[in-house]
Amino acid sequence: MEPVKKFLNVLVMVYLVITFLFLLHILSVSKFVMLFDMADNASFYYSLLWAGALLLFTLLLVENAYIATLKRGLERERRQLTEAKAQLFDQRLKAASEAPLVPRAPKTDTGTTTASGREIEIEQNQRHGNSPTDSPTTHPNDAADDTWRPLPDHERPLP
Repeated sequence: MEPVKKFLNVLVMVYLVITFLFLLHILSVSKFVMLFDMADNASFYYSLLWAGALLLFTLLLVENAYIATLKRGLERERRQLTEAKAQLFDQRLKAASEAPLVPRAPKTDTGTTTASGREIEIEQNQRHGNSPTDSPTTHPNDAADDTWRPLPDHERPLP
């Protein structure tokens, strides 16, 4: 469809150039009237008008068909993307249901959570004089941590 559209666009441009050359009297209408054995100049312009109208109508049909094929292809791709997302969601849901549940840190009688193994390790390293830079730092929103802290400015997503 695209090659037909390109060819028709070139044909319309050639038609417009020829028509403007006739209207600006660069090309002689009388010579073309004699060449095609027409009655007068009016019949030549009449046939030029019909050729332009048919060309415009053909261009309109081809453009609409081309746009319809593009929309159809876009809709098909959207459907495929939606199906792929649904399959991925199903796979994740299946994997989550098959994975063993890991218990969170137990709650104490005061309602606060006990320290995780990582927090205990960091605290012991600090007590023994090891620098905290030797151990990796935890993320402010670590899943093992029940307290919520806002992300630092450099880690916040853009609005």
